[in-house]
Amino acid sequence: TPEENAWSFAKARFDSESFWYRGNASIELVTDTEFLKSHLRDRDRGVILYGNADNNGAWNSLLADSPVQVRRGSVRVGSREITGDDLSCLFLRPRPGSEIASVGVVAGTGLAGLRLTDRVPYFMAGVAFPDVTIFGSDALAKGWSGARAAGYFGQDWSVENGEFAWGNPTP
Repeated sequence: TPEENAWSFAKARFDSESFWYRGNASIELVTDTEFLKSHLRDRDRGVILYGNADNNGAWNSLLADSPVQVRRGSVRVGSREITGDDLSCLFLRPRPGSEIASVGVVAGTGLAGLRLTDRVPYFMAGVAFPDVTIFGSDALAKGWSGARAAGYFGQDWSVENGEFAWGNPTP
C-alpha cells in the first residue's frame, strides 16, 4: 500500500541516518525494484530488508528458504504461526549465495506492526537482540509480556536445532 511504502522509505532513511551518526557507517537506500535490478549480483554485501513478503519484492530472492516468514496478518517460525496485524518481527539470516553476508529484517504483519519497530532501539550501543524477536503492540503497555517469541537459530540456521522461547499468543 502507499502507507506501507511510505513507512518503509521513512524507516530505512531514519535507520541509515542513525547508523551514520552512531556508527560512522553508510547504508545505501534502494527500492526493492532497484535492488533486484542491480544489487543482487553483489552477494557478499549485507542487506537490511524492510516490510514483509507481501510488500517487499526482494523478499523471495533473499528469504524464500527462511524458516521465518512474515506476511500480512501472520508470522511463521518453523511450524509455529502467530497471527495479528500488529506484530513486529526482527530477524537475521545468512544471505543466499554468500559465505559472509547477512540479511537483516525489520518486518511487520500490518502497518501497526511495521510502525511498532519505530520504537525498537536496535542501533543503540549495548542493545542486543536474539536472531529472531517477535512482539505485539501490547508490548508498549505491558513491556516484555508483549513478546510473542524470541530465540536463536541452531548452528545450521534451523529453528529445530535452535533455542526459542514462546510467549502468550493472545494479547
